[in-house]
Amino acid sequence: MTLPVTERRVARALRVGGTEVIEIGVEELPPLKAHEALVRVEAAGLNHVETLIRSGQYVVRLPFPYNLGGEGAGVVVAAGVEAALPEGTRVCWGAVLGSCATFVIAPASMLTRIPDELNYEAGASLAVAALTAGGLARVWPLAGRTAVVWGAAGAVGRMLVALLADRGAEVIGIASGAARTEAVLSAGARHAVDRASQDVREAVRACTGGRGADAVFDPIGAPTWETSLQLLAPRGCLINYGELSGPAPEVNLHQLFAGSVFVTKYNGMRWVEGPNEFASLVSQGLAMAVKRRAAISDVAGRFSLDRAAEAYRLLESGAAGKVLVLPTAAA
Repeated sequence: MTLPVTERRVARALRVGGTEVIEIGVEELPPLKAHEALVRVEAAGLNHVETLIRSGQYVVRLPFPYNLGGEGAGVVVAAGVEAALPEGTRVCWGAVLGSCATFVIAPASMLTRIPDELNYEAGASLAVAALTAGGLARVWPLAGRTAVVWGAAGAVGRMLVALLADRGAEVIGIASGAARTEAVLSAGARHAVDRASQDVREAVRACTGGRGADAVFDPIGAPTWETSLQLLAPRGCLINYGELSGPAPEVNLHQLFAGSVFVTKYNGMRWVEGPNEFASLVSQGLAMAVKRRAAISDVAGRFSLDRAAEAYRLLESGAAGKVLVLPTAAA
């Protein structure tokens, strides 16, 4: 079908490196397939995994140059004959490469309608968080049990706290600072630990009566590895799902002996049944955000597409909140 636009502007990583390798390019849009939709991007959410991939050292590798961004929200401006999304539908998505752009073309099955109660920025802040947290919540049976969530005030952390609490877990969220620990409690945590002013191990032991937690969700990596193991109750499980501060060390089985604990490296493609399940998980996350607004991350910064490199620099500085690129905004 004939598209209302023929090209798009998109952020690209030209080669391995830091934000200096990012440029804004122009490319032609391919013909729209029957099951696809063309979406004007109103907000793109940036995620740490994009920085890891750009480093060239991550387990996931992409050939350079490649288009940046995997999460966003916008409005359908054209749809294929088999795409059940009329023009004007507000949608969001995760795992669509090249989302840091003015337009994206994606399978309609991977796009989720945004509820009337939420705006584009919320959609672009929630999609990947909902996918990740939805998969993580499946890893260990936690109804009626205790879970510790590191980084609980971040986008994934808040959604994970909300989902686990909604499913009957007693959640202990770890964050930094009074405002962020308060946000963790509002998201559904039973307890919040301020790692800036409290000893995390002592606080978690106090919250659990000395027993420890049945599961620990850790996106940080090397600096928190030993502490996370020490937070576990007997037969508990450490779920590492990120390397924000360096790769987790190799597992020493002797460390696991005393509590007979488990360790796993989370791979979302083993816990989410392919792209056809993405929209369902995102929809569940959006519904949770409507129910519990504190599940939505704070916004740390908003940037035009021309300032995409600056946006990634803010992300990599450890920004306390979601970093968004607004492709239709003025430079």
